[in-house]
Amino acid sequence: MPIHAAVAAVLKAIPLSAALLVGLMSMAGAQTCDYPPSGNPVAYVAPAPGTKIRYEDVTLRKDTEQTRRELDYTALNTTATETEWTIHLASGQGIAVRTFLGLMQTVNSSGTSSSFDVEKYAALWPLDGGKTAKFDVTTAAQSGTQYRAALSLCVRRFETLSLSAGDFKAVVIDSHSQIVEGGANLPFDEVYTRYWYVPEYGIYLQRVRAMYMQRREVMKQTRRALSVGGN
Repeated sequence: MPIHAAVAAVLKAIPLSAALLVGLMSMAGAQTCDYPPSGNPVAYVAPAPGTKIRYEDVTLRKDTEQTRRELDYTALNTTATETEWTIHLASGQGIAVRTFLGLMQTVNSSGTSSSFDVEKYAALWPLDGGKTAKFDVTTAAQSGTQYRAALSLCVRRFETLSLSAGDFKAVVIDSHSQIVEGGANLPFDEVYTRYWYVPEYGIYLQRVRAMYMQRREVMKQTRRALSVGGN
């Protein structure tokens, strides 16, 4: 699917500020990752243990809101490349996840794991405009379901992200994932995502996503930080 169609679908789903609208519309013409470097690349720094982020998730299907929920992330153990997060929902449910260099989830406590070439992903770092990474990601669930996706990442630019949680220096990263094997039972075969990665916290504070099946939109999702803090 042309990327402009994915962005148009996302735009219909999410209440947007003028600045965010302009940013997403610019994604429509992006078929390559030909963006100028800033000259000040950003290295990965793990979040401090005890870092807390409250997100709001909104999911829509056919432009109708399906779910709206809050998630509380807390950073636990961290290393130079990995962070263990606990995630709690308002319902009281909880899950633990591990991330590698900020964006890639490697395992969660529900038994789902993802494997990929860590060196190819690590080549995206330090982050700067025009840097790219392409590699396959194999995801396996405890149920036995397994599929492989071709993932591409592109660093677009640096900008200030304004949220109710505050203003943050962010790196805008675009992602495209295409299922290439084992996805017959999945409700999607293609995903477009834009991250606003905030180096200060070692994770994104905003994410916009559009999911497709055979070039037809099946779901839109936005996740934004409502609050960020420490211990």
